Amino acid sequence: MILGLGTDVVEIERIARLINSQKTSFSKRILGPEEQKTFCLLEGRRLHEFVAGRFAAKEALAKAIGCGLAKLHPHQVDILLGSAGLTARFYHSDALLPVGTEVRLSLSHAAGVAFAVAILSN
Repeated sequence: MILGLGTDVVEIERIARLINSQKTSFSKRILGPEEQKTFCLLEGRRLHEFVAGRFAAKEALAKAIGCGLAKLHPHQVDILLGSAGLTARFYHSDALLPVGTEVRLSLSHAAGVAFAVAILSN
C-alpha cells in the first residue's frame, strides 16, 4: 500500500550558482556523509548534476513523508545507489517513517533539470 508520494524538480544551473558561491557550506547542509565523499571526487557539470539530483530526491522524500525539509534535515540522509536502485539511508530522521516503511526513489537529469520521485509503501 502506498503511504506517501513526493516529487521535485530542481534547476541544475541554480544549484551550480549556489555551489560556486558557497561550495563547502552548501554541500554540508545538503549532502549526507557518504554523498560528501562522492562530492569531493566530482567537478564541473557532473558535480552540479549530482548535487541537484540529491537535493531533488530529498525534497521529494520530505514531501512523501509529509514533513518538509524543516524536519527531514538533508545532511542526515544519504541517497545511495545500490544493487536494487536508489536507497535512502537515514542517520537521525528515521523516526519520521513508520517501522517497516519501504522507500523507493527515482532520479533523472534532462534539459537542465534534475527530477526525483519518492514513494513510501509498506
